[in-house]
Amino acid sequence: MPTKVLIADDEHHIRHLVAAKLRSCGFEVTEARDGAEALDLSRELRPDVVVSDFQMPQMSGLEFCTALAAEQPGVRIVMLTARGHVLSPEQIKLANIRRMMAKPFSAAKLVECVHELLAGSVGTNSTEAA
Repeated sequence: MPTKVLIADDEHHIRHLVAAKLRSCGFEVTEARDGAEALDLSRELRPDVVVSDFQMPQMSGLEFCTALAAEQPGVRIVMLTARGHVLSPEQIKLANIRRMMAKPFSAAKLVECVHELLAGSVGTNSTEAA
């Protein structure tokens, strides 16, 4: 059974790029346009990994990930942020964010990050600027 990845980003071109790259690596990918849609989809799909933008309409990425972490504490979350945007350690822990990547980011590095998270080789709440 393929690994399920949920991508939540309000920018179509970013969702498309990330989804295409992950699908080419064999992942089952679902896309959401905002945090509210992502939360609804995550309840149905129970993803293994979530890649979420921070700034989205309806519900921010942080609000989405915090709600998701409360419901599905084992989900691995990668947060995409605008360069220079910083979350507090408390916010990161509460939202169960395992890795942060600054935009612009490398799709290849993101795929590598997903593989590392699935293998358990990346510590919880680590940060990376791509």
